[in-house]
Amino acid sequence: MSDSKKKYKSSSQPRAVSASEIARNLGNFETWSSHQCCEQVSLSDLPSEFQGDVDNLFGTTKRIPRSWLDRSFDCSPGFAKFITDASQTAPELFSVDHCGSNELFEDVCVVFSAWKRLTKMRSSKEKWSEADFVANVYNVFRTSAVKESTFRVQCAISLPQPQDTFQNALDVPRVLNTKTVIPDCAIFIPASRTRALSHSAKSPYKLLKNHPTVVKAGNAAKRSSFRYQSTPCAQLPDMPGFEFASSFWEDKKPVHALLDDAYRQNRMSTTAAVRHLHSLGIRAPVTGLIWADGVVRAHVDWCEESEGKTVVMSAPYCGPRDRSSNDVFHEWKLDRPSDILQVYFLVQNIDDWTTGKFSEYIVRGVNQMVDKLSTGEKKTYKPWKRVGDLAPPLKANALKENHNISVTTVVTSDVSPSPPKPKSRRRRRRSSN
Repeated sequence: MSDSKKKYKSSSQPRAVSASEIARNLGNFETWSSHQCCEQVSLSDLPSEFQGDVDNLFGTTKRIPRSWLDRSFDCSPGFAKFITDASQTAPELFSVDHCGSNELFEDVCVVFSAWKRLTKMRSSKEKWSEADFVANVYNVFRTSAVKESTFRVQCAISLPQPQDTFQNALDVPRVLNTKTVIPDCAIFIPASRTRALSHSAKSPYKLLKNHPTVVKAGNAAKRSSFRYQSTPCAQLPDMPGFEFASSFWEDKKPVHALLDDAYRQNRMSTTAAVRHLHSLGIRAPVTGLIWADGVVRAHVDWCEESEGKTVVMSAPYCGPRDRSSNDVFHEWKLDRPSDILQVYFLVQNIDDWTTGKFSEYIVRGVNQMVDKLSTGEKKTYKPWKRVGDLAPPLKANALKENHNISVTTVVTSDVSPSPPKPKSRRRRRRSSN
């Protein structure tokens, strides 16, 4: 068939922007967060039931024995100076009553090693990438701090279904049709600790999966059945069962301005996690850490019901409650010995909390959900995951008029151009000689 007779179908749906593109563009993030009913609030808005949990999560006092400051303590001169500097800026890290242990000394030596690498990077004139900071500093001490939980890297997380209706504007479907976000790190409850909730025939997972209310709420063919709804991950686990995430971390390039972009992108991950918990009747906060250029920030997110909608609250961590601060975020600068030690103990706290109190919230919430459904309580279970397309196919003409959307469209007119007239071929008469 000739090129003039070929017809190309126009693109019926605009390309969805990625999660990182949404986070980098304030307008896109405002569109996404408003339709997800997300609110940035203060840590003072935290429900009283979570106050003790958050205080314990960020509590890093009295973790190192004061005896390590004595000259008699057997360590290298560099380590002694590292500990002394930390005690001068954060004396609350140390305790007279703490006897210490060989394991604690080994842990702090790992932190000291990461600090030395960061100091060397700072003193050099080389340019360092995000991957350099992750490999040489961040992962040196944060992976060693996670001992009991499951530490996942680059795990795709399903985004939640928007709760608000919207006008069929061209930019809205592009933003809301995004289905996944990929945080740099995620902390999960180990599968071995949730197995009792899922594997037996009478387990909460099986009872919920087979309940008529839950069955009607989803469809396996559309990837909205309970098996898909029971995990925040985009990829299903090999064995059917629950998966629960307690914390997400976002790494960014060594540019301080990107911390705000990282916070917005990390909020997309934590929003998915708290919506997942809320759908199962679980009341628990989720934490987020943001890492860029050797600076760490934190935030705490949770769900609340308001006027029939699930509102996702996100509170930047601005420091201990007993310290007044006008800053939106408290910042830990990892080139300070006291700050890198505090971040290490914070990660340890997240690890302990994930397999401790957070796991208790999970078991309690799931069992309560089973009880509510078995007693016939209505509007108890709510699916949460993004499925399908949120807008009907858009007309090609509308797509072409919108200059912000990159669409390749070729439309062939029904009226074919008239073919060129053939040249007349006259036979030349031979001349007779």
